[in-house]
Amino acid sequence: MAFADKVAENKRVAEKCMEIKAYNAGVTRAYYSAFLRIKDYLIDKQFDYKDFLQKRGSNEMIFSHGTLQAAVADCLMKNGKKPVDVYKLFVLSSLYEKRKRADYTKENIIEPELKASLNDLNTVLSVVT
Repeated sequence: MAFADKVAENKRVAEKCMEIKAYNAGVTRAYYSAFLRIKDYLIDKQFDYKDFLQKRGSNEMIFSHGTLQAAVADCLMKNGKKPVDVYKLFVLSSLYEKRKRADYTKENIIEPELKASLNDLNTVLSVVT
């Protein structure tokens, strides 16, 4: 299955989670859909992630959640995106933080947070093209 198919599948699952009130699972799928879209974009643009990490002095793995936002911002700018569009990707931090809460804490995600995650996912998908 191509990344584009996985992106669409995870987005559909996140949207279905809203319908069935599975908010924790929904924010996880929303984040993962955004993550996969970004990974696909970076691969497609032949982004040199190792070089990017080396220049940052980071020992993280490629496609790590902690460096993904900065990597895609760098790649987007190198590929002609305007800063105003790249700044929209700040929503990725919110997607990631909600995913961590949903997956690693006892705290539950509530409906408005999943709604926000779905909106944030759509923002990411509109920018990373």
